[in-house]
Amino acid sequence: MKSFKYLYGPVPSRRLGRSLGIDLVPHKVCTYDCIYCQIGKTTEKTIIRKEYVPVKDLLEEVENFLKEENASIDHLSLAGSGEPTLHSKIRSIIEGLKKITSIPIAVITNGFLLWDLEVREDLLQADIVLPSLDAVSQEVFVKINRPRSGFPIEKVIEGLVAFREIYKGQIWLEILFCKGVNDSKEELMRMKETVNRIRPDFIHLNTVIRPPSEGWVNPLDQKEIDHVRVFFGEKASIISEFDRHPLLAPERDIREEILKILKRRPLSLYDLSRGMGIPQNEVNPYIEPLIREGKIKTRIFGELIYYEISEN
Repeated sequence: MKSFKYLYGPVPSRRLGRSLGIDLVPHKVCTYDCIYCQIGKTTEKTIIRKEYVPVKDLLEEVENFLKEENASIDHLSLAGSGEPTLHSKIRSIIEGLKKITSIPIAVITNGFLLWDLEVREDLLQADIVLPSLDAVSQEVFVKINRPRSGFPIEKVIEGLVAFREIYKGQIWLEILFCKGVNDSKEELMRMKETVNRIRPDFIHLNTVIRPPSEGWVNPLDQKEIDHVRVFFGEKASIISEFDRHPLLAPERDIREEILKILKRRPLSLYDLSRGMGIPQNEVNPYIEPLIREGKIKTRIFGELIYYEISEN
């Protein structure tokens, strides 16, 4: 398999099926440092927008991938290792992708920069925008998302409301719950009122299912998140695990593919199997040698074993 600098996958997405990820910023350049982030702690917290990735190079990679790789793709996802709206030319990227392919474009964003009119306008041509909103009170916002000091949550909310006013595509709002952090009755009541102001097409409820950046963070159990779903009403659903049958894989370097995928986030054997489109018994023989060589390591979260890149 040819190596691509700015692309990863297709990987299993709990919302978007088989998603080709497009990385617009370096690893963990973000506006937040969320306690639950599966990618790890933020290395550069910023609100400064730049052309982190050359637009021309990125579009050429996507075009080459679509021509050369035998892969089924449901969506192109602008997401990756940091906050994609920090890329100052995300509008040009979306416009360029539209000229290359008819595959729907999704932008997975924490929603922070939507207070900026330019950012709101940059996303207007995307087919789906998937923003997050994990808190509506300032105290909880600071605890769960850890934004830059002094930034008000109401400004984030106003950005989401303003974006809904001008955006004609689908908005799928995600709320991720951490037990004992943002799941109080008071926060839920405020959250519901705020969601009604934002008017998303769907509300996706999530909890911590992969190892978080902070070890003390815990998920809601099934009963608790079911209760939250009922509370938010008919637009709300609990994000389920990816369940599409894997596709037959072409000839490729499975070892390198495993390493490339794990650079993005920790995954279980099941996740790797689904994302790579090959059975678990064909992935498993590569795992132990990579552990022995110190390339990857294991991490237990809940009842599952996850694999992640070793820091050394």
